[in-house]
Amino acid sequence: MRYNECMSEYNIQECSASEYAGICHDVARTAAEPVSFLQAPFYGALQAASGKDVVYYAIHKDDETVGCGLGVVYRAPGGLRFLYCPYGPVAHAWNNDLVAALEAFFRPVAAKLGCSFVRLDADGVKSTSVKKPIPSKIARTASLQPRAEWVLNITPPEDDLWMGFHKHARYNVRLAERAEAITTVYKPSEAPLETFYTLMKTTSERDGFGIFDRAYYESYLRTLSDEDGFIVLVTIDEKPAAAGLFVMYDNQAHYVFAGSSNDFRKIAPAYTVIWTAMKEAKEHGCTLLNFGGVTDDVKGHDLGGVTGFKQRFGGYRVEHAKPVDLVYKRLPYLLFKAYKTLR
Repeated sequence: MRYNECMSEYNIQECSASEYAGICHDVARTAAEPVSFLQAPFYGALQAASGKDVVYYAIHKDDETVGCGLGVVYRAPGGLRFLYCPYGPVAHAWNNDLVAALEAFFRPVAAKLGCSFVRLDADGVKSTSVKKPIPSKIARTASLQPRAEWVLNITPPEDDLWMGFHKHARYNVRLAERAEAITTVYKPSEAPLETFYTLMKTTSERDGFGIFDRAYYESYLRTLSDEDGFIVLVTIDEKPAAAGLFVMYDNQAHYVFAGSSNDFRKIAPAYTVIWTAMKEAKEHGCTLLNFGGVTDDVKGHDLGGVTGFKQRFGGYRVEHAKPVDLVYKRLPYLLFKAYKTLR
């Protein structure tokens, strides 16, 4: 699929997964902000492996590649389908013409995939006046990704990072040391899936949140290359105590999944997982550790405990604008909005 009308300065083309890998790498090198792993080639491969339709595309201007993105098709109640670009697309600069070009490009793509709308979740879209972000009531239930994340610059020396921790974080790391905790870093191809999944299930049951099935995490580890991620496992008294899965892309390590046992709550081994991951990410050349979502006004989730945990390592908050929807089938979209608003 291609969009290249003479009235626009942009040339947007659909591309293959293999082509996208090189394009995304080149765009990331010159992008003003780090590119999320949700726009990385491996994430598209993961979604495709789970049976979802994935669209890859490149944005050109004056024979120069100035952006790219991937979108994943999701299903909503009532048989509605929509294409979602998580924290994307990535573009060097945003303007009205680019948004108009994307809207024209996605029209035949949406028709081919049976999608009623396309959701752009790039912060840069808010700088244009062409499209208004979706209302807060809709974004609260349908934006899919957090509207706020917690990020830490890990370029300082380890001693400086350590002293930047809240005293409770340092205390809990030392507590695990006194308990003779053993910390192991695994490549994705060598990760102990059963142990990791068991810790995830335990945490889900204890804290009351949903997780994916075992096959999803297996696919995640199989899709992720050994250069692009790792798992940290902490054991105490030869028993699994806590674990975390981290994904690396564009010099940023992302804290994606985590789980812990009920047996060592007073020791809080999750702090040791983060401290170990921080050092491991630095060795891989990462400059940022992205802890993922924290409490925000839009999503309205009760993440007080999780937010406090992440903040104890130092860092700063990154706010994301509400997404923009490009609507191609108005009636199904209006019914979708009504459903989400009334939930």
